[in-house]
Amino acid sequence: MREEILKAVAQPPKILWAPMVPSLINLGIQFPMMFMAMGVADINPLFFIACILIAHISLIIAGIREPHLSTMMQAYGQTYKKTTNLYSVKGNKFEP
Repeated sequence: MREEILKAVAQPPKILWAPMVPSLINLGIQFPMMFMAMGVADINPLFFIACILIAHISLIIAGIREPHLSTMMQAYGQTYKKTTNLYSVKGNKFEP
């Protein structure tokens, strides 16, 4: 069991060599835009496929520099919540 935990921490999940969460966000935004542009403006889908590939290659490069990019994005979403401070101080304090 210990090896599974270490493997999950040391090797975060990837989709085609890119971090999982940013690549899913990329596909979740660009695919609907591609289908809407094809239906409304009759734009060639090759343009969007090229954009998806360029964005995915940039995510691969970002994933090489920071392998835990997905975890960092998830942690940022949890820590960005506004908190109520018990004491009057500048900034957010993580107090109940």
